Amino acid sequence: MIHALAIALFAVLAEPDYSAWSVLLHKYYDPAKGMNYAALKAHDERALEAIRLQLGRVDVSALSARQQLAYWINVYNVNVVATVVEHYPVRSIRDISTDPIIRLNVFKKERVPFGGAKISLDDVENARIRTAFHDPRIHFAINCAAKSCPPIRMEPYGGDRIDVQLDDQVRRFLRSTVRFERKGDTMVIHVSRILDWFNDDFGDKLAFLRRYVSVTPASKTEFKYDDYDWSLNDWRR
Repeated sequence: MIHALAIALFAVLAEPDYSAWSVLLHKYYDPAKGMNYAALKAHDERALEAIRLQLGRVDVSALSARQQLAYWINVYNVNVVATVVEHYPVRSIRDISTDPIIRLNVFKKERVPFGGAKISLDDVENARIRTAFHDPRIHFAINCAAKSCPPIRMEPYGGDRIDVQLDDQVRRFLRSTVRFERKGDTMVIHVSRILDWFNDDFGDKLAFLRRYVSVTPASKTEFKYDDYDWSLNDWRR
């Protein structure tokens, strides 16, 4: 019994302290407006950098599976914000890329501190989160600094509440963005381009939507995907 309690206590204590990230979110972020990058860069860039480095020193193997998922989502969001702050002012995170055509290689640059080395945002998203957890809800939790991206949650993710947080993130975003249009016997469902880009992650998209929004029955359904606005989620724009 004592051994089991010790193991349980260690699991609780092993989770990183995300309180400093919480402080920055409440000082500089508004889900309806975006991030106040100018003020964050002017007053707390060093604090943000300290958070990045602290997260990079975490022993992920000591975390439970749910804690690991929360950790990687927090790491992604912190490092996206830090990437923008480092190069601010920019009109879009894509402007930081050196690829003049697609302008997305900013996500492939190895700049995320982890275990004495550096990995890329792309690696965090695809290898550490998508491949490891196979959970489509993460697409509503990680934020790429674009206006069309689901807002950053106003609290860090935590292993003991990650499922409740993810469900709430999905519900909030879908209820504010999904639109229905009836055309004869077909229900056209307008959704975020995210559900198109990551089609395989969602499987039966209609079944996924029904978990979070009310879908009127129809003989046929058709999905249409909204244009994606890559403009920076800057509160001043």
